[in-house]
Amino acid sequence: MLADLGMTPRGHNMPPANSHTILVIDNSASMKQRDVKNTDKRAPADAPLMRRCDALTATLTQHFFEAQQIDGANRLDLISCVRMEEGQAKVLCALTPFPEARAQLLAPPSSAQGGQATLKAGPRGEGFYLAVLEKVYGLGVAARKKIVQNACTTVLFFSDGRPSDPMERVVVAAGHSVTRRREADYATWISDSLIPKACDHVWNLWLALGADRRGAPVP
Repeated sequence: MLADLGMTPRGHNMPPANSHTILVIDNSASMKQRDVKNTDKRAPADAPLMRRCDALTATLTQHFFEAQQIDGANRLDLISCVRMEEGQAKVLCALTPFPEARAQLLAPPSSAQGGQATLKAGPRGEGFYLAVLEKVYGLGVAARKKIVQNACTTVLFFSDGRPSDPMERVVVAAGHSVTRRREADYATWISDSLIPKACDHVWNLWLALGADRRGAPVP
């Protein structure tokens, strides 16, 4: 899912960048599942199914980093990356120039801070979406003084789509809502509580970046 979070003003005494992209990476345990068809043209017809995490890394490598480099991405294009795992949202890099971010995120696990700052660390634990949105909010606001006036912060989500946020208590950082425990099933809670609060959070981020309310998409 892609979301342009609005045009932001350039700050004073900061080198202006042309773009800022936030990558949200799901590294929860469900990403271990091996159910993705290998679409690489070089793979044999009977190639085994891929793990979701490996398919994610291949997609980022080929369709984001390599494609962006071909299109001329350079140090004036900033990358941030947030990884959700073990019930936490971990910032792997923040407002990092494209070449350095690519080298760090695609490095083998043994060479990047003990494997903790690379996309290739093994999936584990639960993935909490609202914790990630808190980090995205902070990164989006921090980028305001780093990018040129007409640039956008873009957020790309890479996930298999099932949040693990606890039903008992979910806090949205930019808002003021706390969900109370519900005796409804999980699907109802997702539709009636989690999704609206996630939309509220994105809306608050939109407003924080100075977007025109009249031009904003309806959540």
